[in-house]
Amino acid sequence: MSRRLLDWDGSAHGLAHFWHEDGAGDWAQEIVQQPSALLDLNREAQSHCDPYNSGRDVRMVARIPLVIVAKWRSELGVDYWNPDHQAKVDALLNDPEWRWLRTDEGTI
Repeated sequence: MSRRLLDWDGSAHGLAHFWHEDGAGDWAQEIVQQPSALLDLNREAQSHCDPYNSGRDVRMVARIPLVIVAKWRSELGVDYWNPDHQAKVDALLNDPEWRWLRTDEGTI
């Protein structure tokens, strides 16, 4: 199987897109992200940051790497970008298994 890099976003997102071909006409796309810097920011925010903006009317509750957004969609059927799925996204963010995505200690 051959693997080709299609695109690399070297910004804070850090996404790499690969194309895989098996030589028999089958193919797959792979998206890879190194979210360690984002998760470090989340840990720091949980400990030391006020999650509210200066007007106290908006609260940041999470930073979610794009690979996790894709994982939720493909494995759990939860579409982060669909407003009808907001309750499911909130439930995932309140689940202790996904605590490392949170930027504050409260619940949604």
